[in-house]
Amino acid sequence: MGAVFRKAKALFGKLKSQIEERPTRTIFVLWAISIPFAACISLLVALHWRVGYLNEGLDEAEFSLTQRVQRVAEMTEFKFDTIRKLTALLATDSRIVAALKGEGDFAECTRYLQTVGDTLRLHRAFLINIRGICVASNDANLANNLLGVKLADREYFIRAMRGESAAQFVVGRVSTVPGFHFSAPVIGPRGILGVVVLKLDTDTLAHQLYLPTGFVTDNAGVVVVSHSPANMLRVVPGGSAAQLDPAECKLRYQREKLDFVYLHEVMVNSRVAWQLQPEGRPQLCKTITIGKEGLSVYGFEDLAPLLSETASSFTFHLLMGFLFLLLGFAVIIGTTVNFLRDRYLRDTLEKLNDTLRVQAQHDSLTGLLNRRMFDEMAQAWFAQTLRLGVPFSLVLFDIDHFKRLNDSFGHQAGDTVLREIALCVQSVLSRQGDRVFRIGGEEFAVLASAANESQLRTVMEMIRTTVEHRRLQHPDGPGAVVTISLGGLLVRGCCDMTFADAFRKSDEALYHAKAQGRNRWVLADNCCPVETPTDGKFA
Repeated sequence: MGAVFRKAKALFGKLKSQIEERPTRTIFVLWAISIPFAACISLLVALHWRVGYLNEGLDEAEFSLTQRVQRVAEMTEFKFDTIRKLTALLATDSRIVAALKGEGDFAECTRYLQTVGDTLRLHRAFLINIRGICVASNDANLANNLLGVKLADREYFIRAMRGESAAQFVVGRVSTVPGFHFSAPVIGPRGILGVVVLKLDTDTLAHQLYLPTGFVTDNAGVVVVSHSPANMLRVVPGGSAAQLDPAECKLRYQREKLDFVYLHEVMVNSRVAWQLQPEGRPQLCKTITIGKEGLSVYGFEDLAPLLSETASSFTFHLLMGFLFLLLGFAVIIGTTVNFLRDRYLRDTLEKLNDTLRVQAQHDSLTGLLNRRMFDEMAQAWFAQTLRLGVPFSLVLFDIDHFKRLNDSFGHQAGDTVLREIALCVQSVLSRQGDRVFRIGGEEFAVLASAANESQLRTVMEMIRTTVEHRRLQHPDGPGAVVTISLGGLLVRGCCDMTFADAFRKSDEALYHAKAQGRNRWVLADNCCPVETPTDGKFA
C-alpha cells in the first residue's frame, strides 16, 4: 500500500509539473485521454434516456389506443342493442303478424319493410315463414332478391324458431354482402308464426364505428369490419373458424376456406408489438371483447413515428452528452437533473389534469355524477329517444324534510345522510346503463334503462324501499327514519316533447308525491297513449 501511495504521489507531481511548465500541451493530452470516457458515459446516458422516452411514449400510445378501442366497443354494443330491440319491436307489428297468420297482405309487409330499411339504413329487412322461406323483403323490387329463398339453415332462423332473439354474422347467400343479421320470433296466439330479420351490412357499420386502424371479429375469430379490405373475412390466429369444415365455412362465409390475418409478434423495448404485413412497421395492439355478441375489437397504434423520433433524438442526445462531458461533468449533471425534473413535471401535470377532469364531472360530497354531466347525458339520451324510439326513463327524487334533519342534527349529519343515500341508490341500480346524479342540495336524478313503465315502477319502488330500510335516523320523532319522494317519467319517442318538458313532468310528479304525504313515488303521464299515470307507495 505504501508503494502504491508513493507511485501515485510521484505521478501527481509529474502532472503538476507538466501543468506548470506546458499548460496547453497538458490540456490537449488530458482532453484526448478524456475522450473515450466521455464517449462511454454519454452513450450510457443516451441509452438510458431512450429507454425512458420509449416507455413514456409507449404508455401514452397504449392509453390513447385503449380509449379509442373502448369507445368503438361501446358504440358497437349500443348499436347492436338498439337494432336488437327494434327487431323485437318489429316482430310485434300487427301487419306482420296478420300476414303470417294468413289474414294480411305480404305486399303491404314488403312496403313496410322497405320503409324500415330506408329509415334505419339497413341492407336488408325481411320476413321468413316457419318453413324458413322468405315471404317479404325490402329488396323485392330488385331482380336478385330474397323472395322465395329458403333460409332455414341459418343459425339466426333456428334460434328465433326456438323463441330466442339472435344476432349472427353471415355473408348473404343472394347478395354476397357480409353483414350482421338480427332476428326475432313473430309470435301468434298458437305459437311462433315466423321470423323477422334486420341485416346491417359491414360497410355501414364501419362508417358508423370509425376505427382508423384495426378490425372487428365475430365469435369465430373472423374479421367482419376492417380498415383494410385485404383483412375482410380472414381469421385471426386461434380463431375457431379455422377449424370449420368446408361445408360449414361455405354456409356462413360463402368460402370453403378462410385465410389467416397476418400477425407477427415483435418486441419493442420489451413490449409486445405486432407486424400486420411482412417487413411491416411495428404496431401496438389492444383487444376488447363484447361479451353479449362474442365480438372482439382489435385496435392498432403505429409505433414507427415514435421509433423514428426516438432514433433522431437519441443521436442528438448522444452528441450533446459527449460535448457536455468534454466541457465538464457539472454541465452534464445539470442537464440530467433538468431532464428528470421535466419528466416529473409532465407526470404531475397529467395526474393533476386527470384529477381536475374527475372533479369537473363528479359531486365532491357523494361521488355521484354532477348536474353538468346530467344535462349532457340526459339530453343526449333524450335525443336518441326522439330519433330512434329508444325508451327514455327519468326519475327525480329528494329527501323528505331534509331541512329539519339539518337544523336538528347539523350539516355534518346531513352530509352523512346524503352520502349514505347516494351509496344505497347506486347499489340497488344493477343495470349497466343506469346512472345516478346529484343535481342540487338534497335533489337527485336517475337515468334508468327501463324498457317499459312496469320496469320503471319497480325501479322507483326499489329505490324508495332501499332508502327506507336503511333506517337513517330522522328528528321527526322516535323511530322516524329518513325517506324520499320520487317522480318518474318514461318517454318512447314522443316527437312533440322536449327534454325540458320531460324534466318538468318528472319534477311535477315529484311534487305530487310530496303533496300526497311523501315517502312514495308518482309516475307522470308521458303524453303517449300507452299507459295511464300511476302513483303509489308500493310497486
